[in-house]
Order: sequence, then C-alpha cells, then structure tokens
Amino acid sequence: MMMRKNAMILAASVLCIAFGMASAAAETEREQTQNTEVTEIATADELKAVNDNLSGNYVLTADIDLEGAEWTPLGSFVQMGEEGEEAETPDPEYAFTGTFDGQGHTISNFTINQPDNWALGLFGCIANTEIRDFNVDHVQVDGTTMASSVVGYSFCSTVSGIKLSDALITAHATDMSAEGMYGGIVGAGMMSRIENCTAAADIVMPDKTANAGIIGGGLELTSVTGSLAAGSITAGNECYGIGGISGCGFGAEEFTDCTAENVTINAGDNCYWIGGLTGYAGGYEEEEAGIPVTEIAGCTIQNVTIQTGGEADGIGEIVGAGFFMEGLADAYGIEYYANPTVFRVEDCTTENVQIDEAA
Repeated sequence: MMMRKNAMILAASVLCIAFGMASAAAETEREQTQNTEVTEIATADELKAVNDNLSGNYVLTADIDLEGAEWTPLGSFVQMGEEGEEAETPDPEYAFTGTFDGQGHTISNFTINQPDNWALGLFGCIANTEIRDFNVDHVQVDGTTMASSVVGYSFCSTVSGIKLSDALITAHATDMSAEGMYGGIVGAGMMSRIENCTAAADIVMPDKTANAGIIGGGLELTSVTGSLAAGSITAGNECYGIGGISGCGFGAEEFTDCTAENVTINAGDNCYWIGGLTGYAGGYEEEEAGIPVTEIAGCTIQNVTIQTGGEADGIGEIVGAGFFMEGLADAYGIEYYANPTVFRVEDCTTENVQIDEAA
C-alpha cells in the first residue's frame, strides 16, 4: 500500500509527533477558545459547517437525513510534500483534527460521486483525533483510492463505536488506484485504531487494485478490535489484499475479538492474499525491524464464501498470507522485507467457510 516504505513503528511515531507539532503551530493562528468550546450539531447545514472549523469539538444532538445529497467530505488529505514521510502526512490545515462525538445518532442518505478523487467518506481525512459513537446509513461512494463510507484516511487517530449499514463503495481505475484501500469504516489507516465498529457494506473494486475490507481497507500499524463485518467484496482481475474485516493489517499489533459473518468475496483471475478475516497481516520477528508480530485472537469467521478465478494464490479461512515484497528488500537493503511477515492466530473459530478456487 501507499505507506509501506514508512512501516517501521519509529518512523510512524515520528510522523504522528511531527504532525502534532505542525498542527500546534497552525493553531497559534486560530482563536484558542476553539480548543475548549463544544459545538452542537442538529441539522445538515450545521454538519456541513464542520468544514469551516476543522479543529473544533463537536457533538451530534439529533439524527440527520441528508436526503440523497452529494456530500463534501469533512476534511481532506493534502500532503505535506511530494516525497518521503511528507507524502504520507496530512497538512493540518486541511485534515479534520477536532473531535466528533455522535452520541448514538444517525447520519443517513448521502452520496459521494468523485471517481477521480481520493480520501473520500463522511470524513475525508482525520488526523491526531478521535471520532466516535454514531451510525451511518444508506450511503453510496464512488472514488479512486482511500474510499470509504465513514473515513477516507485515518492518520494517528481512533475510530470507535461506528455502525454502518446499507453502504456501497465503488472504486474506479485511475493512475492512483493501484494500491486501492477501500473499506466500509476506514479506507486507509496509518498508526490508528478501529474499535467496536460494525459494518454492513458492499465493495466493488476494478482490475489491478488492492486492499479492500468491509471494516478497513489498507491498514498499516493499525489495529482492529471488537468489530463485526457483513457484506460483499467483488474484485476484478490481478487484485490482492482482500478480507472480511480488512484488506491488510501490515504491522498491526492486534486483530482481536472481531467477527466476519455472512461475507462473500468474489475475485477474478490472478488474485492473491485473500482471507476470511484479512488478506495479509503481520510483522517481523527481527527486533531491528520495529514492526510488531500481529496477534490475531478471539476472532470468528462464519458463513464466509471466497470464490476466485484462475491462478489464485495465498487464500485462507482466516488470513490469506504474510506480506512480503522483494522490491522493498532491493530498495532498502534490508533482507527481512523479502520474507513473509509473521502473525499469530489464537482462540479463533471458523464455521461454514467455503473456499472455491478455479483451476
């Protein structure tokens, strides 16, 4: 995925710290009261106005029906620079950096039709923050990469207590779509956490793209706990990284107490790294790698069907495979990058999992 080259925990921690410093510097130009005031949101116009103050603190006080309107995501992913760590770090002037407490209310009936754009969802990009406790219902999103119903790109943040239903995410092939990252709750996650979320969603991805899961798409150093997924993923040819909960969990500390239930994955020819829980996961046991060995524990994979076309590889009831890419070893001169990552599965159960690989 886009963030592989910065996978080490130390590097990711530096990114979070650097973002926080940049955000703090930007805050000196704003009214300090914005950090303490809480703004109540009860109408569609008030929800849209979050884009006028992306560092504010918000509580949802009523259900909001957006009546099928085209939605402009709250916050956007504007890179700090074009290369290295800056290419993966959101500019704090454009990302949502406040807090959002939904108090159990529902936001429903919106569409996002930006097939050439990235970081799409109710929130386009969140950074160094927490959003929690709301429902999202009846959503249709068309985008090219980092597309989701709730958060396009989560950077150093926590997403918790979100319930998604009746969602369709359709990915479109562009020059940016090769690494994909499509999810019901989070499209792409870096150094984040997804906790106690539920998603019922369908995802459609084109040929030659990757990293799709009903909870999260491309997750790096991002753990998922206590979450449940149901729905379908339909992939074209030459795709990789597909799973019921997530497309990948590269460098994640844990996938615990999660359930993928009533999930159907249909993939085309030459697809690989597909799992009932996650497409690929893990870290390296070498201490110098700085990437944790993923603990997968207490998870349930039930009533899951995986169908693939010809020449499929790395298909599993729980995890498809450990990630590896020889090109990373060549690029960074570090041998362990050419070896599959390591993950540990404990106390997980599978029931009625069907894998149908074409010859």
